Amino acid sequence: MSSRGIKILIGAVVIGIALGALLWVGISKSTVYYFSVTELRAKGPAVDVRVSGQLVAGSVKGLGTTDISFSIHDRDHTGEIVSVTYRGAVPDSFRDQPGTEVVAQGDYLAGGTFQASTLIAKCPSKYQAATSTSTSPSSTTR
Repeated sequence: MSSRGIKILIGAVVIGIALGALLWVGISKSTVYYFSVTELRAKGPAVDVRVSGQLVAGSVKGLGTTDISFSIHDRDHTGEIVSVTYRGAVPDSFRDQPGTEVVAQGDYLAGGTFQASTLIAKCPSKYQAATSTSTSPSSTTR
């Protein structure tokens, strides 16, 4: 192989490695992962993590202000609970209703409290058909 061919081959390998590294960094930065309450408690204190859980009924304190606290639990393991504190604009979809799904991003402190810097309240995924009290057109008589 000539020296020109070797230079082209080395250049192609370097470009390939650079493109692969950019792709790897781009994918890893955009991947969204969150821990369940059980996984987070097992992991212990952590910085800049996400946790997802369902709101514990009646646990919300400070709703209507910018400083709120509440507790979340796993859907399947309701005994695993994490207390969350949040300071900031509360999403409009955040309600003190049992089963409300919440994703919080922040720091899980050594005392067992999650200090959220970002709060997302997921919209309910249940579809409930409206009940109709009127009769259908096919059942009316003329």
